[in-house]
Amino acid sequence: MITGKSIDKICKYLGKDWLTSIESDLQNFLNRNGYKTRLISGKNLAFKEVTNNSIVRVCYPNGSGHFVLKTDNKIFDPSVGIIFKMLAYVKITHYLTFEKL
Repeated sequence: MITGKSIDKICKYLGKDWLTSIESDLQNFLNRNGYKTRLISGKNLAFKEVTNNSIVRVCYPNGSGHFVLKTDNKIFDPSVGIIFKMLAYVKITHYLTFEKL
């Protein structure tokens, strides 16, 4: 969605199937493809604090994680589309801002 390449193509390029790291995989990929990035982490992050043009890692109570994209004040989940409201039990562990150079 960010670079115009499909998730499948990016995962194939990274040599990944299921697990992807926001820092060692996605941040490096964006940096190599003409983006300036910044990784933000902390406890008790809220979606309203996340800036537009960010990849957000969310964590579920069972410990599993997932990436969503915040842009144009909307949250896009590659699995389901636009999310209008995030459930209270979903926590943000960190997010990656990006800007095309």
